[in-house]
Amino acid sequence: MKILKNKFLWTISLAIVLVAIFLTLMPKPIDMDLGKIGNGRASIVFIYDTNLASSNLQSIEINKARDVIKDKATFLVAKVGDPNSANFRDRYDAKPAELLFFNRNGELITKKRAVISAEEFIETMSGK
Repeated sequence: MKILKNKFLWTISLAIVLVAIFLTLMPKPIDMDLGKIGNGRASIVFIYDTNLASSNLQSIEINKARDVIKDKATFLVAKVGDPNSANFRDRYDAKPAELLFFNRNGELITKKRAVISAEEFIETMSGK
């Protein structure tokens, strides 16, 4: 019985450690506060649609770019179907899976269709 108790404790301990590692490795969520556009930093807004596979692929590329760009740009998400982002999407005629690039003053620079690579994010934000 002592062996079974030890195996059980080890299994529980291992599961807790694995969950902790998983949680620390998860990317931080992308902000949804569209009021941050024009805050003195360039902004990238992704129009996220849960029904499109390209939205998930683009999220992966955004996280890669975020690691490189860091504090040079603000990454934001506007979800399709979210009433809080409906006015924003209407104002900029933003379609699902589009990326909108804003300068530091909040002026729209360009729109691109997802999926774009992390490298293309970096090039677009550096003005190349």
